[in-house]
Amino acid sequence: MSKHIQWLMEQIEVWVARGLISREQADGIRRLYPEPKAGLPWGAIIFSGIGAVILGLGVILLFAYNWEAMPKAAKLAVIFAALAGAHGTGLALFRCDDWRRQIGEAVCLLGTMLFGAGIWLVAQVYHIDEHYPNGFLIWGLGAMAMAWAMPSLSQGLLAVVVLCIWNCSEAWHFRAATHWGPLLMLAGLGVLAWRQQWRLLLFVTLAGFVIALTANAESVRGSVAILAVLNAAAVFLAVEVLVRRYRWFPESAKVWAAVGWAAFLICLFILTFASETRHLTREVDLEETSEALAWHVYRWLPLATAMLAWGLVGFGWLARRGAERAADCPYEHWLVPLAAAACAAFRFVDVEYDQRWVIGSPFNLLALTLAAAWMARGCRDARLLPTVAGSLLLVALAWARYFDLFESLLARGVVFVLVGGLLLAEGIIYSRVRRRIQKEAGA
Repeated sequence: MSKHIQWLMEQIEVWVARGLISREQADGIRRLYPEPKAGLPWGAIIFSGIGAVILGLGVILLFAYNWEAMPKAAKLAVIFAALAGAHGTGLALFRCDDWRRQIGEAVCLLGTMLFGAGIWLVAQVYHIDEHYPNGFLIWGLGAMAMAWAMPSLSQGLLAVVVLCIWNCSEAWHFRAATHWGPLLMLAGLGVLAWRQQWRLLLFVTLAGFVIALTANAESVRGSVAILAVLNAAAVFLAVEVLVRRYRWFPESAKVWAAVGWAAFLICLFILTFASETRHLTREVDLEETSEALAWHVYRWLPLATAMLAWGLVGFGWLARRGAERAADCPYEHWLVPLAAAACAAFRFVDVEYDQRWVIGSPFNLLALTLAAAWMARGCRDARLLPTVAGSLLLVALAWARYFDLFESLLARGVVFVLVGGLLLAEGIIYSRVRRRIQKEAGA
């Protein structure tokens, strides 16, 4: 029970004793403020999980030190005994309803760590020269199975990390895109996070999905990586609006927004450089590559998904009026599908290298518009997050363009003076609005 609810419950008894309210009224007040559900024991989860991982690494190193001196049968006995003992003990403790449940989850996590080590140890015992990313795949699938069977947050986090390593190893080391890898993470662990309403697992899964998607797209053709990520970010931000609107796990809205905006801002910042807009224009050698079909899939399928998602957002948004529209979907959100559509349109543009600024300029304008919108919203409503986000975006744009101490010092000096003055004025306005709102709230 939180300290505020506990204080209220104590005061209710005092009010009843003094005759200020009746017992029936006291019961009615208690029903208005029920005791919140107990949250996850994050302290136990974090420290027991870290302890299990470190313990597992220590056990692996101890056996590795004496591994060559052990006979083959002893090696296999140690591997399977460790797996059975860890998972058996962990599952027995996990079935308890007290503090032993968290200890059991940590021991099962240790068992999954030993399972991953056992994969390579068995391969070493029998001298199996196998494609090494397959070991990460088997390990990740085992962790994902444990996450669903228990269910376990820590097992899900481990599964995301291991499957992301598998996907990136295939894409970056062997230049072999596993197109179903990101979808496996999203379907296998994103659905679990949604079902259990675990925001941390959802955040890690979405981040892993973006990393794996980037690796796959880059291995197909570097020009589509930024486009695939940008459209994925557009989908995430559309989902953020939809989960808030229809109350589908509404607590996850901030997770979708955080990953979506982070991925979008990185892509937008890259596209503000004229030299990077070569990824958007026509590629005359596309037909000569063996990956032409995959290129089209990574370029157009995420775009079609993004446009469909924003079509659903727009259908409900048009049914609203005035302030309801801004509350349902803030106006700066519409810059995201606009950027995705602009990237698609530039595919059919063919410009010379020295004219790349024609394509880079709209993205610079888009970034400045987004920064101005966030700064204005933050100052108007005295909200710190949009104020800081808009200011950081503006500073990043100015720094990337004009931080050069050897050329055009006058122009750079003027730009930094203007940006510094703008941020100073923003701070003054923000402070005044915040004091006014606090004063009105106090009155």
